[in-house]
Amino acid sequence: MIDYGLAEYATSVQGNFLSAITIYFSIAAAYVTAAFVGGSRLTRLQLTIVNIGFTIAAGTMGALSVLLFSRFFELAGRNQETGAETPLVDFTIPLGVLVIIVFLGCVVFMWSVRRDSK
Repeated sequence: MIDYGLAEYATSVQGNFLSAITIYFSIAAAYVTAAFVGGSRLTRLQLTIVNIGFTIAAGTMGALSVLLFSRFFELAGRNQETGAETPLVDFTIPLGVLVIIVFLGCVVFMWSVRRDSK
């Protein structure tokens, strides 16, 4: 039998995960846009401030996204009935790899914009 309180909690964690991953990709898109528009004109101090801000924001939201998905997967696994027709698929590790690849891709993009401007 399904515990409806647990199902509601799992749904809430899933919603938080979706919000966190959306914010993460918004931060990455804003960084890439800033790199494209003004990356070549930034001073070293400005570049340092932008990179530190991006690293903190993206690192926090990326880690939060992975942790929230991991928690959701754990809760959904507890609430799944035996013999359920839809098996759960744990993609916590691929999600973590995706977060890291997007982060590194953003930083490499900023580096390439800065390098090409010289």
